[in-house]
Amino acid sequence: MRRNILLFKLMFMFNGLWLFSAMAVIYFEQVCHSYALAMLAFSFVNISQCLMEIPCGMLSDRYSRKATLVMGESCLFLNMLFWALAGYYQLPILLFLGSCLRGSGLAFKSGTETAMIYETLKQIRKRKIFMVVLAKITSFHQLGLLLAALTATVITFYFSLKTLVWLSVVPAFLNVLVVSLMVNPKHQFEKEMTLQKQLKKSLLLFFRKKKLRKYAMLTILNTSLSTSVFRFEAAYFEQLLQIYWISIVRILQHALGCLSFHLAAMLDKRNLIKIIFYSAMGNSLVRLIGLIMNNTIAPFVVAMQNLFYGPAESSSITLLQQEYNNSLRATLDSMIGLFACIGTALMSFLIGLIADFYSIRGILIGCCVCGMGIAFSYHRLLKPIKVKK
Repeated sequence: MRRNILLFKLMFMFNGLWLFSAMAVIYFEQVCHSYALAMLAFSFVNISQCLMEIPCGMLSDRYSRKATLVMGESCLFLNMLFWALAGYYQLPILLFLGSCLRGSGLAFKSGTETAMIYETLKQIRKRKIFMVVLAKITSFHQLGLLLAALTATVITFYFSLKTLVWLSVVPAFLNVLVVSLMVNPKHQFEKEMTLQKQLKKSLLLFFRKKKLRKYAMLTILNTSLSTSVFRFEAAYFEQLLQIYWISIVRILQHALGCLSFHLAAMLDKRNLIKIIFYSAMGNSLVRLIGLIMNNTIAPFVVAMQNLFYGPAESSSITLLQQEYNNSLRATLDSMIGLFACIGTALMSFLIGLIADFYSIRGILIGCCVCGMGIAFSYHRLLKPIKVKK
């Protein structure tokens, strides 16, 4: 059972080895010849994930965590293969098909990953250090992204972006092998519960628990905005830097991201809401400073915002896990993931559509202002929680 922790670290690192992630929007635009269609490919990821989120969460809770993860990683392997073929044949339809497979893969994994980590730690009697272990595991994802950015810098300097996409297929395949070696943990599911009752109980729990509902709504808003901006900011970097320099910016970004999760592990016993507030505010302010500078140094300044990513992400996940029901942990997480996917799909396409007609920099500045608004929304939760204690 303890080997699951090591295998999760490998899995997260291989997931980060999406070698062209820093330039995905550029690659999609080369295939589709439109920023709107390029961002629509990202939206297809979220739409397909939306359709699969609840069924996959229920499948994970009802049958097997391990089998659900294997299905997810298999879909992600096929996703990378179709994206590579889309560039080779210049067929946008293969790009969108690959996006649908990616959305399905993420849906299988959504909720199941954190639930399996939580249950593994519970089974080996280390549940109290969940946030510390989660932060350390997630840091390996940032390490993978860092290695991906280093590889991308070399490959794009000597070869084409299409070569980089083909190389991304390899770690996706390796992850299928890694997940197949995991041990399925025991989880408390009420076997007599029907699928209908399982869904109904999850919805009732979501709407009855006030704290869960508040945390979930802010998580959905923050995830939708931050994911869309992260996807799109490479298009802004391309206006200021040569393409291989974008990978160097990502190297700095992911190195700081890896460091941020180790920092999060040190903040385990602090007020989680405060950590999220200061992290979200710091993230938006640093990005805004870079956008105001608007020169060749700006992308490197924007990259500094990733130093706040680990504390915010780890704290947010821990808050939600504390509010979940043991028998419906993956279903509830998938339900929140569903709404986050809908928000991200709409936000991604809207940003891409506006970028075809207006300034990319102006859009990103507007997103920074929205990020500060979300941070202040978290700040409003501080007072009632403190009074209750």
